[in-house]
Formats: sequence, structure tokens, C-alpha cells
Amino acid sequence: MVVSPAVGYHRKDVCLRILSLFYQPQNIEEALRIRGEMGVDVTPLGGGTDIIVALNRSAAGAKHYLDLTHVEGYSDVRRDNGDWRLSAGASFSQLGRLPVRALAEASMTVGGPAIRNRGTIAGNLGTASPAGDGCVALMAIDATVELGHASRGKRVIPIDEYFTGFRQTALLEDELITSVSIPADWQTTWYKIGKRGSINISLVCCAVGLSPKGDVRIAFGCVAPTVIRAKSAEAIIEKGGFSEEAVEAAAQAAMKEVAPIDDHRASAAYKQAMCGVLARRLLGEMSKSQNVKTSKE
Repeated sequence: MVVSPAVGYHRKDVCLRILSLFYQPQNIEEALRIRGEMGVDVTPLGGGTDIIVALNRSAAGAKHYLDLTHVEGYSDVRRDNGDWRLSAGASFSQLGRLPVRALAEASMTVGGPAIRNRGTIAGNLGTASPAGDGCVALMAIDATVELGHASRGKRVIPIDEYFTGFRQTALLEDELITSVSIPADWQTTWYKIGKRGSINISLVCCAVGLSPKGDVRIAFGCVAPTVIRAKSAEAIIEKGGFSEEAVEAAAQAAMKEVAPIDDHRASAAYKQAMCGVLARRLLGEMSKSQNVKTSKE
């Protein structure tokens, strides 16, 4: 393992001094050990796209950094028993090439090419922004998040239980996100409303997923303190299928389930209305799929 000093400028002393250390483990065992020993005193660093923004906004950075980019297999993406296993450092550029429509399209709306090449799925989950496009797609396909600890081992959490509040998650301060698993056989759709196609934060985004068994997932971003599922709307489609009446009822239910706020991007009323529009649009697309089920068996 390599430990390197990070040199920073300290204004009060008007001199250069070591402000923090970079730990660079070569394997996941080392990384988990350091995180377990140091907890909140060390900040995981993958692509660094969120960390750099935070540093630009504040003179006070993290106490120390845990550079995970040297960990073997950190950015692997592979099939595993019928699922896709995404290592924590899988970039949005990698995810944009997956044959999972919602996640691929969501990934390609994240930033520009440079950000997509650096930004990671674990970073999206760790930041836990309600506007995280990747998180919305994961919510719509029943992803599971694997969290690791040096001595306690691994635990797997359904994505629906991972987000616990605004920018808060089930990840403990001595754990690391090690991987994400998603099913490979779901049908999915995705749409994002924004001022541009990419390099912008969503006004509202939505993803819909349908399992081979007929389970329906409808997820939204930017309309609640966390990424959320519209469970009442899901139940309507699972019971009534993709008829025009059921789709309209689900769209109306979705608008009642979200809780957007007014901000500088759009009004709460506009966001709420767009949730109905997106639910209607994506469920309509799903109904036209050749192999779509009309109701849950």
C-alpha cells in the first residue's frame, strides 16, 4: 500500500504544509481495513467528481483520503449468475454500454464525457442526491447494494432500503460500497426532463422496470428528499395491467406520491405534473413492448 502526503496551502501560516494523506490500497482487504480503522477520518475517493466540487465550495476538505482506484477489480463489470455485477468503481461510461436500457440511458445523461469517464456508480450512491440519475435507474430494477467491512464481512441491502433520508444512506462510517447487482432480464424505460440533454441536473427523471414475473417498478428523482418509488402506482399496473385506464390511474397516483419543492430549477407544481407525464409516457412505452405482460400473474 502507498501512503502519500497531500500538500495544501494554509493561509494563516502563509506556507505550504501537509493537510491530509492519500492512502492507496492495492486490494479490497487493505481498503476495508483502513476504512474500518479510520472511519469518518478517511474519505473514499473513486472518480473524485463530487469531492472536487465540494473542495471548490469549501476551503476545508476531508481529513484524509482513501484512493480506491488502485484496488484490483475496482471497475469491473461482469455477468454473475444471470445478473450484472457492477464493481464500485464502474464508471458511467462503462454503464452506458450495458444492455439495460434505463441504466444505460441514465448513465449517458450524467455530465459530459470527461465526467462519465471518471464518475462511478458508488459515488452516485454515496452522495445519495435525490437528483442522482443512476440511483433512479437502479431503483427501477430492484438493484442490491453490497457493503463491506473488514471484520463483519459483507451485507447486501435492497436499493429500496438503502436511502434513509436526504443525502443519508444505510452505509455505515466504517464500511465501503463494494458492488451493485442488477437483474439482466428486466425490461426498462427511462426519461429525464432537463434544460439540456446532459451536463445538467434533472428537473424530474423517471425510470420504469418490469420483471419477467410481472413485478413493476416506477422510480422518480428530484421530487422527494430521496430517490423514491411510486408504490401505489406500481400496484395499479400490477393489478390492472397496461390498459389505458390503468396507466392513467397510475399516472394520477404517482403525482400524489411525490413531494417536490420549489427551487431555482422549477416549481413544485411543475415537477408534480411532470411526474404524471413521465409515468404516462414510460408506462405507455412499456405497454407497446412485444413481450410485455398485461398483468402480474
